[in-house]
Amino acid sequence: MLLLLGSKAYVAQPTEEVQDPKTPVQAIAHVMPKSTFLRNVGMQSAAKKRNAKAAAMNDRVNELESELQAEKKGSEGLRSQLADVQKQLEEQKEAARKNEEAAMKNEEETEKLKQQGHEIQGFLRTLFGNKFASPDPQ
Repeated sequence: MLLLLGSKAYVAQPTEEVQDPKTPVQAIAHVMPKSTFLRNVGMQSAAKKRNAKAAAMNDRVNELESELQAEKKGSEGLRSQLADVQKQLEEQKEAARKNEEAAMKNEEETEKLKQQGHEIQGFLRTLFGNKFASPDPQ
């Protein structure tokens, strides 16, 4: 009986204009906050379940955010390694190009020296005749 009178008094209290009028369920929840009755009929457990689900979702969101941050850091490391490898590759390509140029230059010099050797042999043959000139290496 006290419960009924207390809940009627709570419902009868004036509310602000922006608030909805208090319902009988709200009144009973206010009058019996420590009662197990509301839990037994399932009125309070839904709110607790929602709070537990929200907390679990917040935990999962935090976990996923930390995983995302870890993956971002990992990808930054990989990008840095990739940039280093690309830089090394470019350096190696440049070194290979320079080696190829040096090899071509050496080959040109060798051909020039061979040509000069042939010219000198030809000159010596005309100057001294065939008997003092070395045989043609070809």
